[in-house]
Amino acid sequence: MTATDWIMPVLTAAFLALSYRVVRVSGAGLRVSVLFMAVMNAGLLWQVWAFGPPWSAPAVAAVSLVAAAVSARTATVSLMDRVQRVDTAGFRELVRSVTEAEGPQVMGVCVTYTGTLALTAFATDAHPEGRQFHLLPGADCPFCLVEEQIRDFLGPGDPLLGSYRSHLARGSSRHLLVKRRSRAEPWTGRLRDRVFYRVPRGRPPCPVHDPLLSGRTS
Repeated sequence: MTATDWIMPVLTAAFLALSYRVVRVSGAGLRVSVLFMAVMNAGLLWQVWAFGPPWSAPAVAAVSLVAAAVSARTATVSLMDRVQRVDTAGFRELVRSVTEAEGPQVMGVCVTYTGTLALTAFATDAHPEGRQFHLLPGADCPFCLVEEQIRDFLGPGDPLLGSYRSHLARGSSRHLLVKRRSRAEPWTGRLRDRVFYRVPRGRPPCPVHDPLLSGRTS
């Protein structure tokens, strides 16, 4: 084995390890990141398998696997550092601070598959961008709290309310996103489609949503 035999595997492994970090800090979504790295791994592993020494493909694959695990752990720790738990009163106080922001303002609210109500607010320096707040499952119906935001931000007759309930009836817990560019402009909203947003099985009793969800969850 010569020194040149090491060049391609070492450079390929180093490039893959660096790519995991670049993708992680790029802000790309989970599905896009996974797809991008899967395609890159497949292409580079085929290259070292076809043109490198016999040991190169397993070695590069092992390095890539370790780099992926380290990147996933780092991303999880970073996410948890940005998450703050609040109670219902704290949740409503955060929403109130959103309405008082000068803008531009964006707020996202969704009920996760665990029943946790997640709120992400992008606001002023007083409310750091990207900070996420979690209201853990409790006595309050999380779907009612989401619908409360639809009515408060967009109006009680906004068609988004009916659309949200229609998705719930089909087992899909959509992500509500409301935004405005300044306080002089009205709020606009939409429901974000995410395939892994599912109605949680465990939830507190609710006279509004129990009949709607009775055929979907137990």
